[in-house]
Amino acid sequence: MLLGLMGWVLGVQASEASDKKQQLEQLRERMLKVEKNIASTQSLKTVEQKELRKVDKSLSESSRQLRQIKALLLLKQKNVQRLRKQSLALSKDIKQQKGFLAAQLKAAYLMGKQQRIKMLLNQQEPARVNRMLQYYGYLNQVRLDNVRVLDKKIADLAEVQLALDLELKEQASMVTVKQHQQASLQASKERQKTVVANLSKNLLSSASELTVLKENEKRLNHLLQNIYVAVNDIPINKQKNKPFIKQKGQLQWPVKGTLLKKFGSVKKSGRYDGVLIKANEGVEIKSISYGRVVYADWLRGYGLLIIIDHGANYLSLYAFNEGLYKDVGDWVAAGDVIASVGLSGGQKTPGLYFGIRKNGKPVNPTRWCRKVKNGRVG
Repeated sequence: MLLGLMGWVLGVQASEASDKKQQLEQLRERMLKVEKNIASTQSLKTVEQKELRKVDKSLSESSRQLRQIKALLLLKQKNVQRLRKQSLALSKDIKQQKGFLAAQLKAAYLMGKQQRIKMLLNQQEPARVNRMLQYYGYLNQVRLDNVRVLDKKIADLAEVQLALDLELKEQASMVTVKQHQQASLQASKERQKTVVANLSKNLLSSASELTVLKENEKRLNHLLQNIYVAVNDIPINKQKNKPFIKQKGQLQWPVKGTLLKKFGSVKKSGRYDGVLIKANEGVEIKSISYGRVVYADWLRGYGLLIIIDHGANYLSLYAFNEGLYKDVGDWVAAGDVIASVGLSGGQKTPGLYFGIRKNGKPVNPTRWCRKVKNGRVG
């Protein structure tokens, strides 16, 4: 009966795993169609617009690679520290074992060979002689054991040293790669600033700028409508996570920074449907709650944009990013790093556009996240 129950459990687990894989494939296939649909609506009319998308995406890839290199380098540093500790411990043990052997050899030397010969020639106390011979045999065995232990420690030390040397060489190589990637990232940032400056010159009047802003907002709303249609029948795996609706007023802000634009504040194209948070370039952006990534790509007017589905028709949006660290279909928990602060989309000041939507309609993030203190969040 127990075996039957275990078989049933394994069968259920296998079925769930298969369902999740099928859902992921279905989600990615649908979102690929959404992205193609959106791409057809955001025709890039100028060389600068095309170059901006290219530079922003290149910057994202450099940022992502640099983050991976830093993570690997941190792992290497931990391995080096661990191996160095092992090396020190083994060196200490070897020194101690050598001390034991030296003491034993010194004792044996002081006792001298003559003492043992005299005992062998002493036939008056055979029992005592037998005990002493056993004692000498015991001492010899202890010395042999200590020699074997010492040999093993020396061999272990040589192995650890070899591993340490290899880790140090790989670490040095990765440091070089990191420096190269940092230089590439910086070059992309400089190129981005030049493209943004050229793009700004092409906005000949405030009227043309207003038209562009309205087109961008329309494009985002079109994207969100497509997302809702694509994911409405693909359920969010709730597991043990608290439903999004029950976290109102308790959510962590995605980044620490200054609140530059509040929800509903006036802008050229109308009113802000999210908030704008000023933060330094490269600062990590974190998911506000458990969910599934449904969009992670470049969108005209919003730059590198990532959107997370939290279930019950709630979405959270994070735009103007420097790097995107999650892909469509990835599950994220509250506090998981999903992107980094940047200037993508043509921004001149680093920061994060952050929004929350319910059935496609904007809701005030300040009512969902923790209290704003002295104009600062997070």
